[in-house]
This record gives sequence, C-alpha cells and structure tokens, in this order.
Amino acid sequence: MSGNNDEVFHRTGSFRRVIPPGNDTTGISGIPVKSNNRNNSYINANYIPFFLEYTLMSEFNILSKKLLPGVYVIPAAKTPFIWFGVIFPRYGLYKNGAFRFLLHIDSNWPDCECPKVIIETPIFHPLVDPVSGEMSIQHHFPEWKKGVSRIWHVIDHVLKSFYDISSTKTPANPEAANLFKTDKDNYIKKCEDCVKQSQIEIYNQPNNPENDDPNYLHFDHYNEETHGSIRRTWLQQKECDNRIQPLSWVQPGSLEPFSRPHT
Repeated sequence: MSGNNDEVFHRTGSFRRVIPPGNDTTGISGIPVKSNNRNNSYINANYIPFFLEYTLMSEFNILSKKLLPGVYVIPAAKTPFIWFGVIFPRYGLYKNGAFRFLLHIDSNWPDCECPKVIIETPIFHPLVDPVSGEMSIQHHFPEWKKGVSRIWHVIDHVLKSFYDISSTKTPANPEAANLFKTDKDNYIKKCEDCVKQSQIEIYNQPNNPENDDPNYLHFDHYNEETHGSIRRTWLQQKECDNRIQPLSWVQPGSLEPFSRPHT
C-alpha cells in the first residue's frame, strides 16, 4: 500500500496459530496432547504439544514416501500416539491375508523406547503373542536411537516378518516357533487358516475402545453399484498407461539412443 494513501490499513487478525498463555496442552489437531517428557526443557512448555505432533507427522510423511507394498497406515484422529494399519502380504505363507495392527508410540517421544506393535487380527506367528497380539520386535530394536531410529523402520520390519519367519531365543509364541522348526507342513496349514480367517475379520471392527476413532480403517464388501464405476476407471487408466509407448530407447547391447520416428 502506498504511503501517500490517506486510508489507514488496519490489521484485524492473523492466519497464524497463536500459542495461548499458561499450560495449554491442546495440539494442532485440537485434541489434548500430554507428554511426560522432561528432556524438552529447552522448549517453551506451551510448544511441547505442537512439537510432538509436528515431529510425529514428519515421521508419517517419511513413511508415506517409502511406499511399502501392501501396507496402509494412518495416525488416529484423537491422538498422534496411536497409528492404525493393515498389512496385505503379497507373497509367502501369509499371502492374501489382511492383518490389522496398532502402533503405540510412547508419550515420551522422541526420547522413548521402540513403539509397540499389536497385531489385532489373530495370527499364528512365532513373534506374535497369541493372547495380547503384541509382536516381539525388541530383538531388532534393542535401543531406540533418537534421530536415527524411525517409525517407518518399525513398520518395514513388521512387514518383512510376514515374509521371512525369523527365529529368536525367546519367541512370543513358543508353539509356533517349535512347529515352524519341526513340522513345516502343519505350520503352513495353520498359516492358511489364519489367512482365511483374516479375510473374514477384516470387515469387522474389533471391540476396542481406542478403535472408536474417525480415522480407523474400515472395509466394505465389494458392491458393483457402489464400487463398479471406480474400479472400471482404474482399469481403464491402467490400460492407457500400458499402451503409451516411450519416445526414446537405448539400442540393446550399446549406449546408442534412438527415437520413434515422427509420423
């Protein structure tokens, strides 16, 4: 605005979030966020909830860029310390299964122990406790190193655990660990049963209070009237992508490039 203009510009507000005075613990999502972390003493106490949420959202952004195959994850809407996920194994003993899991992040983040992974869908696996559903990953993350250990590392390890059945000295499910070593055929049969059961239970919402969240992942049975048009659009797009020819190539066996002639 020109200084010669007699009209005075009055600023009446700001689009920036104003940190309220006092011990406010309302996070950026509007949900109360509390932390017992005492190692953030260098940060204004009013900023700690924002700091925690921003760092956890940055972790989620990193995970999103990794594009882990067959993995779907979203943080809870009510708290950033719980993430909902589903793994669809694409090969191996648990192929075609649909396994829900919860990621519990300690409120002392990022100065904390490794996040806990709870497999909600019943599964017969040496690393998964058959009662609590907690997956034993401490042997892989014996120490959680701030700034080095990432949440995507945890989820990537969980995914690989469905493909590479590792053995530990203290398995969470000794029966599964022993059967995997001594009777592979019977173990495979139990895995097949888990896969079939998971395909049924994926449409059910577990009776767990923490799953009563707007971001909880829900699945519906395929309905042609509801989903048919979207499915056809995806298939048509894929066909178009497959028909598109590249404009240039490299001659096999050499570094000589050549291009499609213009028509």
